[in-house]
Amino acid sequence: MAKKLSIKGIEFSGIASGIKPQGPDLGLVVFRDGANVVSAYTRNQVKAAHILYDRKIEKRPVRALVVNSGCANACTGQEGIDDLGKVASSLSPLIHTDRREILFASTGVIGKRLPVETVLSALPRSTEALSEGGLDDFARAIMTTDTYPKVARRTVKGKRSYTIVGAAKGSGMINPLFATMLAFVFTDFPVSPAIIRKPFKEAVKESFERITVDGECSTNDTVLLFTGRKGEDPDALGAFEKGLQEVLKDLAMMVVRDGEGATRVAHIVVQGAKKKEWAEKIARRIALSPLTKTAFYGCDPNWGRIIAAAGDTDVPLDPAKIDISIQGKTVARGGAEVPFDEDKMKKLMDAKEISVVVDLHQGKASYDIFTTDLTYDYVKINASYRT
Repeated sequence: MAKKLSIKGIEFSGIASGIKPQGPDLGLVVFRDGANVVSAYTRNQVKAAHILYDRKIEKRPVRALVVNSGCANACTGQEGIDDLGKVASSLSPLIHTDRREILFASTGVIGKRLPVETVLSALPRSTEALSEGGLDDFARAIMTTDTYPKVARRTVKGKRSYTIVGAAKGSGMINPLFATMLAFVFTDFPVSPAIIRKPFKEAVKESFERITVDGECSTNDTVLLFTGRKGEDPDALGAFEKGLQEVLKDLAMMVVRDGEGATRVAHIVVQGAKKKEWAEKIARRIALSPLTKTAFYGCDPNWGRIIAAAGDTDVPLDPAKIDISIQGKTVARGGAEVPFDEDKMKKLMDAKEISVVVDLHQGKASYDIFTTDLTYDYVKINASYRT
């Protein structure tokens, strides 16, 4: 039997509270000694209630995190924010902490208020279920259309051994900037927000901002990092930052691989650009094109769709210099087709992960991003999401 992921001093639970018709939907994390927190939130101008609420809380150490699925609690006005205050007031005596030391996150349908009475009645069960080995239960409670719980772990050596564990949810409405999902990283490594904030933001940029499923940016995107508060270990900071990067990258790749209805992931690389930001614009345009994504689904080496998407940006380029390869095989050179065996290319593309490289031959800058194919199931899932 696999050993459960855990961190000493951090307890997790995940229960079915009744927010959703069935299945776990309420996750709780309690930090016995408190935790420092740093955050990254959606760039959407419309932000969920939990983001507006948390921003006033997270400047101080926190003692708990409450996460619900089944209700985004977004576009619910001041009432949605006040609802979180009611939950915090009821939870605080159960875990012996101040109501101003509790953070929240929500995911689900936009426009619906949190069923507060349902949540309040479930809080005693949620606290009773807390355990250091409850991360998997927590990860299941925050899922919506995800097909499996997403968790990752790394160990860091310093004055002692430290643990980094992460849990995420995300499957649809995935698009940088930044990927629409909830992700939480917990560690007993002690470091102040002032020191880790910049490396954390960079790690988010190189993980969750490198994936896209459908080009849709959510109101609820949240990544939170909770760290230890006592006994700093500066000599191990570099190792911790590396472990943090790896956990976030693992979680991000789980999200894109679990994209709604997806059958494969495409790794888009644009190289030979004059500027990195130019390479990024082209890579994102290709990754978000419904035509390229449906071609990936059909294992169709339709490089014309790729070069057309590349040209549909404000980046200056010379089509006569562009080379394109799919699965390591050149299909276009100098903007013109290189003869290839259609059937063999289809077989090469019939894989869980495929690679596309576009070389502009204009400079040395590059950018890469991961996307999914676009399938019938994606349409089915999202056509009936509310029902």
